[in-house]
Amino acid sequence: MTSNSAGAVLRAVLAEGVTVRSAIARFAGLSPATVTAQVRALAQLGLLVEYPETAGPHGMGRPHSPLGLNGAGNVVIGVHIAAEHATVAVLDITGAVRLSHRLPHRSAEPDEVLGDAAAEVLRLRAELTERVIGLGVAVGGWVDSAAGVIVEHPTLGWRNIDVRQYFSERIGLPVSVDSHTRALLHAEQLFGRARDDAATVVLFAGNVIDVAVAVHGRVHYGPRSAAGAITRLAGDEAAGAALAECTDRALVHRAERESLAAHSIVELIELATRDERARGLFTARAMVLGRTVAVLIDLLDPDSVVIVDPGLVRVPGVRAAYLDVVRRYSACERPEEIITGSSFIGRALETAAGTVVLQQLYTDPVAVLATGI
Repeated sequence: MTSNSAGAVLRAVLAEGVTVRSAIARFAGLSPATVTAQVRALAQLGLLVEYPETAGPHGMGRPHSPLGLNGAGNVVIGVHIAAEHATVAVLDITGAVRLSHRLPHRSAEPDEVLGDAAAEVLRLRAELTERVIGLGVAVGGWVDSAAGVIVEHPTLGWRNIDVRQYFSERIGLPVSVDSHTRALLHAEQLFGRARDDAATVVLFAGNVIDVAVAVHGRVHYGPRSAAGAITRLAGDEAAGAALAECTDRALVHRAERESLAAHSIVELIELATRDERARGLFTARAMVLGRTVAVLIDLLDPDSVVIVDPGLVRVPGVRAAYLDVVRRYSACERPEEIITGSSFIGRALETAAGTVVLQQLYTDPVAVLATGI
């Protein structure tokens, strides 16, 4: 997070809920005069609303004018591009998902995938009465967020796709692009369990497996936005191959080879709640990924580790498998105290996409709204 005072005030109201200026000043570490000036500016920008005055504690002292986020008047649109479908969603500035539509890919061709998503964005935008602050695009793989380019998505087979330019030319909104794992880490900091954590790791296990890291509260990108790849973390080809076998698609293919009645990750998770063989696929994945988590814990000593794996909370035995492996291969004796699941179960993809814009808004709201929205 930056020291931008407008962003600090906005984050304070997000964290505190409807609150008063004195509480904002304490939370943000700002002077009362700075808070007053920034509250006035943010209200003029339509991001904060002021509620009627209320009396002080026990009816004593000066009345207070509580402030809250104008979630009813400001939204973002998010597009998440997965291996087999795109998800287009609308979120308000509190991070709440208003609606979500899933679009199965007709092919893996970028023009078809992005074209279908752009058409849905235009349709939704025409129906919205709220101010649309911007469009966020989240995707797995190597994403150069500064350039707005998908450098490499191994599952889709995409290389050097200029996503920002594609959407900017078609929808007339400012467009921001980021890795979905980094976006989920930003979301955990803003809306989830990692709000007060200085060091956080997010491991995403889906059709792409990657990691995002925050140190001193700042999400690490690297000079090429390449941070997060873990297939070579263990240093040998066998370990990389084992990680490749941990994707959702690999699990489903294995289930089909073993004649299990599941042809998608959703069906496989449902089957795993009652079938031991299906459950074993998820616990085997946890044992492989748990070793990666153990390395990251010893390397970074984080306050929290968030594992975005649908099996973690839905399939019996998976969380225990992660914890057992981490205990075995790391110096962390009580991993259950730092390892959690996602704060956004059932809406992780939508939250990631919307947070691509929202994290910028909460960092420097004046600059974001100055883009001409």
